[in-house]
Amino acid sequence: MAKHDAPGGSPRRTLITGASSGIGRATAELLAREGHALALIARRQQRLEELCSSLPANRPAHLALGADLAEPAELERAFKAAAKHLGGLDLVVLNAGIGYRARVEDLEPEPLRRLLSTNVEAVLLGAKEALPHLMAGRRPHLILVSSVVGRRGMPTMAAYSASKAAVCSIGESLRIEWRHLGIQVSVLNPGTTATEIFAVQHNPKGLKNPDLSAADAPEAVAAEILALDRHPQPERFLRWKWRYLAALGLVAPRLADRLFASRDWMPPPPER
Repeated sequence: MAKHDAPGGSPRRTLITGASSGIGRATAELLAREGHALALIARRQQRLEELCSSLPANRPAHLALGADLAEPAELERAFKAAAKHLGGLDLVVLNAGIGYRARVEDLEPEPLRRLLSTNVEAVLLGAKEALPHLMAGRRPHLILVSSVVGRRGMPTMAAYSASKAAVCSIGESLRIEWRHLGIQVSVLNPGTTATEIFAVQHNPKGLKNPDLSAADAPEAVAAEILALDRHPQPERFLRWKWRYLAALGLVAPRLADRLFASRDWMPPPPER
């Protein structure tokens, strides 16, 4: 497929949130090689600027926008600046998210509020800000990066799982709301991915993080995002086993619970 798929060879105008590391960064690198003009949003401005300077030069030039998406005013400012700089939006990848590993009994109000603000509220408000620009875009597409735990809750990840389940629900809602507008909406559910989210997530009791030796690379998830944009689907999993386990949770929840309650998944019981 040609790198420029718009009439006259115009670059695809793409906004990516959470672009300073992990899946967002890998997606920016891949889409830039494919000729996209990028607006990149994350809290770490310097990282974004360094990333932009390393990418293949496209026109319009790539734009780094430092913003805390948990703050609605910053989110609104960043999205407006992105659309203005690129002259519109064709593809929006709402990828930004933070983790939280804790049993429910150990949840703390402020980290929980920030998790929900970043993972859920920012997705809703980001979609709201993107809508008028996508309506005028070329082959407009919104891709929401959720997680397999959005379809199957995990022990010690109730808060994070709930936030990603909300992202799946947002995608389902928007597919219907925006259908008459001609805007594609896709949800991508990666499994465990080797990113820094585990190292920086709130983990008040120091619970063990998953073994990343068999985790997917961020580049593999980025490749799925590119494939989704070229051939939109309502929802995609990277591995068949996660789709199977998500379905199993609906048709045989007791069996699914037993699978996830094995020693490999569960931390030691808390001290009383």
